[in-house]
Amino acid sequence: MAKEDIPPGRKKFTEGLLYKERILDALNIRAGQTVVDAGCGTGYMAEAFSGRVGESGTVYALDIDRSFVRDLKDRTGAANLRVLAADITRTTLIAASSIDLIYISMVVFIFSRSRLEGFIREAERLLKPNGILAVVEIEKKPTPFGPHLSARYSPEDLQKAIPLPPVATVPAGEHFYMQLFRNSRRVP
Repeated sequence: MAKEDIPPGRKKFTEGLLYKERILDALNIRAGQTVVDAGCGTGYMAEAFSGRVGESGTVYALDIDRSFVRDLKDRTGAANLRVLAADITRTTLIAASSIDLIYISMVVFIFSRSRLEGFIREAERLLKPNGILAVVEIEKKPTPFGPHLSARYSPEDLQKAIPLPPVATVPAGEHFYMQLFRNSRRVP
């Protein structure tokens, strides 16, 4: 089945496997914030973020898979949710230093070295001073599903790969964790 032939309504791999409420609580999203869900897939987390930022906030749901983007646009009516076909490893149309939180789940492990570098550059460009980068990944140990162990990151591996100060590691599901980083750059 080609990517374009994916039936509408399919679940993203992590939907139902992640501790959604624990993640939302740990992210401490507040009304008026601007959030990016990078690699949003079906957009189930973007929709949850939308409820947290309220009418005064904005959520950008980005995915390179146009079928996910199209389905999410068709399904959602939230005025504060902007759904874009975009690649977070390249410069997006989102304004620099405008984002309070970037959330990316089960995507970083698929990046090549050059795409990871592109993602880091774009995350640093987008994040406000003290903005948060939240990376959800599968644990680097045998699990009943997921990528080969050699493709996985431990929290320590992520901390070495992403040059932002780590803030916390949060259990995010039975076999998942969320690593939080803070953009330490000063206000210009």
